[in-house]
Amino acid sequence: MTSTELDSIRELLVQAYQTTMDKGCKPDTEQDMQAFEQKHNVNIPAAYRALLLEFGACNFGDPALYSVKELDWAYPEFLEVYREYKLEYDLPAELKPFPIGGFGEGSIAILDQTSGKVLMLVHDAYELPLEDVAVDFDDLMTMLAEAAIWVQGQMKS
Repeated sequence: MTSTELDSIRELLVQAYQTTMDKGCKPDTEQDMQAFEQKHNVNIPAAYRALLLEFGACNFGDPALYSVKELDWAYPEFLEVYREYKLEYDLPAELKPFPIGGFGEGSIAILDQTSGKVLMLVHDAYELPLEDVAVDFDDLMTMLAEAAIWVQGQMKS
C-alpha cells in the first residue's frame, strides 16, 4: 500500500472518529499492549496495533473493534470458542486468527495473520463458520469509516 493510500485511510478515520466517537475514545498505550501481549503470550497484529495506538477502539460500525482492555477478556474467550469450532468444523490449518472485534449478533471479527484477511467467525453457524469480511485490515477500516461518515451525513440532512 502506498503512503498516499495510507494517508487517505487515515483522513477517513480522523473524520469518522470525530463525527461518531464524540472525542470519547482514547488511544491505547504501548505499555497496555505490551502487558496484554506478555500476559497472553501473543503479539497484536501490526495494523490493528497502529489503529489502537493512534485512535483507540473503533465502535462506530459492525464489527466494533476491541480496545486492549476489551481484548483482555475477549482473547481468552475467543481461544475457547475457536478450539470448539476446530473440533466441529474442518477449519483451514494455515489460518492464524486473532480476534479484533465483535459483531452485534455474537459473531467474532478475526484478522487472519497468514493471509491478512478479515473474517467473521459466525456465531451458531450451520455450515462453514468463516465468512470473508474484508481483503485486509485497511479495507475493513475504509469500509467502516466511509459507512460511519455516510450515516452521520444522512442524520444531519
